[in-house]
Amino acid sequence: MNVSPSEISAAAVPQSRTSVFRYAADRPRVAAFTLLFMLDVCAYLYIDHPVVLLLVFGLGILPKAPVCAFNHHHQHLTTFTSEPLNRLLELMYALQTGVASHAWVLHHSIGHHLNYLDQKKDESRWQREDGTVMGELEYSLITTLTAYPRAWKVSEKYPKLRFTFAWMCALSLAVVVALVAYRPIPGLIIFVLGPAFSLFGTAWATYAHHAGRSTASHSVASNNMVQPFYNWWTGNLGLHTAHHTRPGVHWSELPALHEELKGAMPADAFVEPGWPWRWFGKSQTAQNP
Repeated sequence: MNVSPSEISAAAVPQSRTSVFRYAADRPRVAAFTLLFMLDVCAYLYIDHPVVLLLVFGLGILPKAPVCAFNHHHQHLTTFTSEPLNRLLELMYALQTGVASHAWVLHHSIGHHLNYLDQKKDESRWQREDGTVMGELEYSLITTLTAYPRAWKVSEKYPKLRFTFAWMCALSLAVVVALVAYRPIPGLIIFVLGPAFSLFGTAWATYAHHAGRSTASHSVASNNMVQPFYNWWTGNLGLHTAHHTRPGVHWSELPALHEELKGAMPADAFVEPGWPWRWFGKSQTAQNP
């Protein structure tokens, strides 16, 4: 099945199911992520000791993993029916994850999703030029360092998305510069080091979704992780074949779509999640029946 930009761009998805939130399932997640952001703001304002700030940064790594995942979901299907609220949420996500508004719309939703079956074009490509598979660290570093340049290149074909991407990146950068100027050490640790690490962690996590898979079709090109905790934590990102087959489907509806599709997936497309999620138990079904 071919996927067009209109099926995967957050800007192109039909309107709401609830008054402010498109889907009610997003309400507790946004509330939790906002609380987490406020904790960052409090640490920035009231903690001066670099060691304590680094401890806050370290303790925030795992809780921010779902923020990265839901920023991804948001840039496939926007959370709010109000565009100003979406831009405000994206600014908060940028300060937490290092991924600014429309960066993933361009790099991931329009770029990777259209091109991931062609490793010469894929914005998140895991093959080297000679066709060999990159190592996990190699892939993560390259994907992190090229994320914004590749998103900008994709935006050449989408001037309206490029405009939003550009001014929201400028706004996010201006906020970070102001925060660092006002309180340099807290600003650097909380709002520079933290988001940079989250961006790298996002790239690291995506390696397991596709690396080494056949690119013959949607059914075989993704690894699927059906462990319950991993999917609760990431908003069903482990159901990756379903996500790539219909990228515009809301994360809460992916389990039903996965059930429809899993019979066509090969047994080796079902894997266990990596660190740290594997600490929380094995998958209920390691492979398709």
